[in-house]
Amino acid sequence: MSTRNQLQQSWEKISTPASQYWAQRNQRERRLLGAAGALILVAVIYLLLLDPALSGRARLQKDLPALRQQAAELQSLTAKAASLSGQLAERPAAPLSKEAVETALKIKGLTPQSVTLSGDMAKVQLSAVAFAGLLDWLDDAQKNAHWQVVDANVSAAGGANAQPGIVNATVTLWQQKHE
Repeated sequence: MSTRNQLQQSWEKISTPASQYWAQRNQRERRLLGAAGALILVAVIYLLLLDPALSGRARLQKDLPALRQQAAELQSLTAKAASLSGQLAERPAAPLSKEAVETALKIKGLTPQSVTLSGDMAKVQLSAVAFAGLLDWLDDAQKNAHWQVVDANVSAAGGANAQPGIVNATVTLWQQKHE
């Protein structure tokens, strides 16, 4: 209740002098003050409510074609991704075999020193190969054949005529199963 009393007291402090001020004005001054007050009220309503709404609407109408274009591109990319994921699911992974590993290495221009299979794993030994070529082959094997690197031992090729970027590597691959 004390808050209500404080509000009443504040209102009385403001309204009493305002009423006295209004009573002291003649009819012409009252009309001018009323018109000025109405004009200020209309300006405040316009600036606070109408102008932001109108300018926001204009901005949205200007941005709408670009947003529609982006939505169409997004739908196109979504459809493309769905079709690609369907194609990947349909394509069986290359089986992990000595011939498949040797073929994949030859495609990348690498010659293995040896390829040995034990169960679902293959151990590949390479000597004096380009490190970039090795990484390219491993990336391709992981993405396309679904082979996973279980163990890798890579060392710089030593010797008197050692070249930068040439390595010896032993890589163990495992057939990644997708169900």
